[in-house]
Order: sequence, then structure tokens, then C-alpha cells
Amino acid sequence: MPKDNFPTEYIGRNFSTEVKNVNRLTLEFAKAAAKNQDDKSDNLVISPYNALHCLAMVAAGADGETRREMAETLFGVDAAELDDAITSLSELNEKILAANKGQVELKTANGVWTNKDLLTLDGDYADGLRKDFGAEISAENFANPAVVDQINDWADKNTNGLIKKILDELKPEDFAVLASSLYFKGQWTNKFDKELTEEKAFTADGGLRQTTPMMHQEFDEEGEIRYLDGDDFESVALTYGKKDYENGKEPTMRLLLIRPKDDNVSARDWLLSQKSDTLPVWSEPMAYRDAVGTVELPRMDIKQKHDIIPVLQDMGINDAFNSVTADFSKMTEEKARGLYISQVSHDTVFKTDEEGSEAAAVTTAVMTLECASMPPPKIDVKFDRSYVFALQDVKTGAIIFAGTVNKPNEDMKPVAEKTAKNAPKR
Repeated sequence: MPKDNFPTEYIGRNFSTEVKNVNRLTLEFAKAAAKNQDDKSDNLVISPYNALHCLAMVAAGADGETRREMAETLFGVDAAELDDAITSLSELNEKILAANKGQVELKTANGVWTNKDLLTLDGDYADGLRKDFGAEISAENFANPAVVDQINDWADKNTNGLIKKILDELKPEDFAVLASSLYFKGQWTNKFDKELTEEKAFTADGGLRQTTPMMHQEFDEEGEIRYLDGDDFESVALTYGKKDYENGKEPTMRLLLIRPKDDNVSARDWLLSQKSDTLPVWSEPMAYRDAVGTVELPRMDIKQKHDIIPVLQDMGINDAFNSVTADFSKMTEEKARGLYISQVSHDTVFKTDEEGSEAAAVTTAVMTLECASMPPPKIDVKFDRSYVFALQDVKTGAIIFAGTVNKPNEDMKPVAEKTAKNAPKR
């Protein structure tokens, strides 16, 4: 029996650059999401891996400072390396899907819908989305309510019905909707016995104790479960997929369950204190060792919807959400300015029972054109006091004259001021 029941291609003390980035992003994203929770005692279910695919599609259309921020935050690279990083992410996704084929159900999908009456998607940008993400792209009439239904049906289909609605409406000024989905369903390598499940107490942060169906399993054979004893936590790894080493079948996915050793430290606070480069759960899968013993785990059925713009802003992406500073000129043939990300939603579902787990995530980004929704400003500007001027060449931006004006011409005459003496009589 091999020392680790996890695919050897993905195991080792030295992760690939792409995997290191995904795991770094996962922890940073999780910490930022935890900080931005309205209810600090609520669950937190996220898939930064899924969000990364959606945001990478958006980033591919960015330029200038917007591109720099997204490249550094999402991939830890500079703007010039973004295209290569996106291609590497695509290749990693293909490896993961291929490695899990026949063992668990794992699928991803990407879709792009554009407002054909507003702008035109740049041809090179669209080709890149198809190549790197296998994206389905369609130009639609956003004034037709059926387009929203079409997008929601896409999410429903690609999450096997776990996430049925990702969008409420589209506005005339919305140019594009970019969405990425992720679906997982796997059976435990060692299933829990339903007869052993019973109502037991679960203690939430803050000390609230409530009963919940608690699954129970005895792992008597070496290799059935993996354990990691950390400085301030303990963790077990439960695998999904068939185990038949003689015929070359190994479990291909595992659920890492982490428990702070100090009962006075909440899972949220423990998470916020961690760093991805020093946390063995993230950086050293080989740190897990074979173990025997008992595991009790509650059934889970959690569904959430997150607005992740505040999360991304905390992580370092800011210009993309401001119509004045955003630069997505690579996204459209018109090289449109004023195009920005107006919405990024992240829908997640995670279920676990005696048979295994089922999970789904959809990240949806809406691109909006600011000038399309606002009428031209009505102004009344009077240069009737000192002012600054500059004469600028429009094409190059060069300033060829500049100055301040306090006396517009030499023939000016004083203005007769009204005084009490010549003021009109009442």
C-alpha cells in the first residue's frame, strides 16, 4: 500500500507555481471574506478556485493599472505575465479534471453573455476566452427579460440544480455577464454507517450548543484515514473515490477537516491568524500521516450568496470597480472607457452526509458602461473670476501654452458697485 492515498502527481513538498498560487489565493480570499462577514458567527463557504476563473476572464480584458492590480492580486505576477498565468490556470484545471475522471464527478463551465446593442466584444479577447476557458459566448438583447432566465438556466444546468438563480435583472447599461461554475460530487472511500448517526451537541462560536445529526466512523485499518498534528490545530483527511491499489485506482479528492486545539479559539479566529506559506494544511500535504481511530462529523447542508467586491478590494483590486479608473479597453472593439465591474456575486452550496459530499459554486461578474446610464451633465460654469488655462494638443496630450488669468484684456473697466447712497429706494 502506498504511503499516501492521494494522486502522486499532485503530492509532494514542492507544489507547482500554479497550485501554490491557488492555495495562497484561497487563504487570502477566505480571510478577507471572514473579515467582511456581517454575522461573524455565520458559516463561511467559498470557492476561491471558482472565483479565480471568473475573475481571470475579466482580467484578460483589462489594461493599465487595472490589469496590474488584477494580475498581482489574483496570480501574484506583473501585468506582462498575466496571459501566461491565465494559460497555466487553464492547464491546471484540465489536469485536475482528468485526474478525477471516473472517480468523482467534477466539472467546470464558463459562459459570457454580451449586450449586442451596447458594445462589441473584441475578437482577440473572445478567442482567448474560448481557448483558455472553453467559454460559451453569445450576444443578446439585454432588454429581453428572457436573457436573465437563460443565464440562470445555465447555472442550474451546470450545478446539477444546486444553484438555480445567480442573476435578478439586467439593466440597459450592462454590457456583459461573465460566469464560472464548479460542481463536485464524490462518495467517501469509506462511507459512514447511517445506523451510527445520532443527534449530538455541536458547539458554535460563542458557546451556543445545539443538537445536530452527527456521523460516526471507526477507522481500524492503516491508510483509511490521514491525520496531521499541528502546533495549534489537528486535522484529518477523508478521501473520496475508489481504492483499488492493485488495479492502479487511488482516491483522487479529499476533505481536510481542521480543528483548533484551544477550545476558546474559534475556527474563524484561527483562520485569520494563518499564513499560506507556513500552514502545513496548505503547503505540505505529505505532513499528513496514516492513523487509526474515531471520527465524528456532522452532516452539512449550507447554501450562501456573497457579494465579493469588498473582499476583492481588501485583497488589492480597486480600480476595476470604479467607472473613472477602470480600464477594460482590451475587452471591446470600441476600446470603451467607462466600462467597469458593477457586481461580483459568489453563490455556493456544500452538502455532506454518510454517502459523501456534493458542492457547487458560481461566480458572476457584471460589466457595466457608466456613460450609457447617465445623461450628459447639465452645466453652468462661469469663468468670471481668475482661472488657469492650458492649450493642449489632443492627439499627443502635449501642453503648448499655459497660464493664469486675472485680467483677461487691457481695456477692462471697473464695475460700478452698488452703495447705500445709490441703492434703489424702497
